[in-house]
Amino acid sequence: MKRLPVLVLSLLIVVFLTSCGGSSGSSGTPASKVQHRAFISNTYSGNLQIMDTQNDTTPYTAETTNSSGQIVPGVPVTITVGGSLTFEVVSPDRTNTLVYSQTGNLLEFVDNASETASGSVTLPDFADMALYSPDGTKVYAPVRNVPVTGARPGAVEVIASATITTSYAVPSARYIALSPSGQFLLVFADDSDSVFLINLSATTPSPVEIPGFARPVNAFFSSDSNTAYVLSCGVECGSTSGASVQQLDIPSQTIKATVPVGGASVGLLNGGTLYVAGNPGPAGTYDAVTVSTMSRLTANSVAIGDGYHSTMALSANNKLYIGAKTCLNLTTGCLSVVNVANNTADAPLPPKGAVTGMLAIAGRNTVYVIEGGYLTIYDTTTDAPQKTQVVFTGALYGVVQVDQ
Repeated sequence: MKRLPVLVLSLLIVVFLTSCGGSSGSSGTPASKVQHRAFISNTYSGNLQIMDTQNDTTPYTAETTNSSGQIVPGVPVTITVGGSLTFEVVSPDRTNTLVYSQTGNLLEFVDNASETASGSVTLPDFADMALYSPDGTKVYAPVRNVPVTGARPGAVEVIASATITTSYAVPSARYIALSPSGQFLLVFADDSDSVFLINLSATTPSPVEIPGFARPVNAFFSSDSNTAYVLSCGVECGSTSGASVQQLDIPSQTIKATVPVGGASVGLLNGGTLYVAGNPGPAGTYDAVTVSTMSRLTANSVAIGDGYHSTMALSANNKLYIGAKTCLNLTTGCLSVVNVANNTADAPLPPKGAVTGMLAIAGRNTVYVIEGGYLTIYDTTTDAPQKTQVVFTGALYGVVQVDQ
């Protein structure tokens, strides 16, 4: 009985801490109170903007009154990271978001539950992308200009526990692709007609050069990780050969089949169909390839907008949005739309600027597109901006879905 007052007091303290939010992650509710979040990187402010992807709104801080009695309206709730933020990557378990800052070449880690920056890693030079390992314990970042003793610059940096732990030397490494098993890493280098294969489960992993490609830039793996469908960018990226999709058998390290396409700077694998786009010149093209038979569904390449195509998003109603980082942007813009149900291009869209990020919203006929530094929310049934739009101050770049 003497311990009863102490027990009651302890319980009251626990209740008080819980009511005050003593554990931000205990309830599963993020600091912004948004349940279906997309994070948008802002190159100007160094913040991540937050969007609710189910109602296309952003949370605001409460309005206040200043000393003169004037009402000061609320501002969008943001995640402060710092620097000039570009690409983003969400961890496989969705607990963290990795965002790259051009200022200082930093990989910044954001805790998704608390919506706070939780650490960073400084890369030796500029990076275009990074990937998480399937188990989320490592990050791979190709860095084109990493100094390498006795060799040309370039390597893939391996980050674990917010530290660079390993470096795989590949001259002018620019892009990477990782198998679903996490065992095989493919590296693509600037001005190279080879793919570099790293078996990460080997006793001493080291890059193995596989020739026979035409400026490869990306790859998509089969579910068993034994086959990679490589995008050879071709003439657009400086090769003397045309663009193609090439089937690479990983165990034998040999090319088994090649399917010519119009252009191949970007792709998206949807089930057994690989959608491919590029710009062989003067305009862009789209193709669809059945990977099981390595055959084209498009008898002739479908004409789309010009520019260097670098991003794709597939909507719920079979509309494939294709974005280019560069384009003439005069009478038509850098954004193209193809109906993959019949492989026909929709009418050209007006110029809005470079497309740097896209996100198709699951279960909705809605696509978020970052073009010209602004967010445009498209209704994919009309290819037109929907009535509800959100304007952020700054220059936006990337967008990722954080919550499923």
